[in-house]
Amino acid sequence: MNIGRLDRKIVIESQTFSTNSIGEYTASWSTYHTTFANVQRGLGNEKVEADQVTSTSKVKFKIRFFNGIDESMRISYNSKYYDILDIQELGREGLMISANKKLW
Repeated sequence: MNIGRLDRKIVIESQTFSTNSIGEYTASWSTYHTTFANVQRGLGNEKVEADQVTSTSKVKFKIRFFNGIDESMRISYNSKYYDILDIQELGREGLMISANKKLW
């Protein structure tokens, strides 16, 4: 892996649940890992769901290997959030994370 191409800072966040003062469950996101990545933009898609137009934008993030990242997490990059769809291990050298950004 060419480390010089990992030139974009991303934050991988995990969801945590807690209870508020009246006993309701609330979800919040916390930082799991901060790293540098190579960002590759993919094709977008637009469709109508329940009489609303939704569009998606696929992005791939290539990072150095870090154990414990899974599909329940999300990525914060350039003040936008990306849902992790798939993680491919590139040997012990790195991970290729496919993510989806929803635009509405």
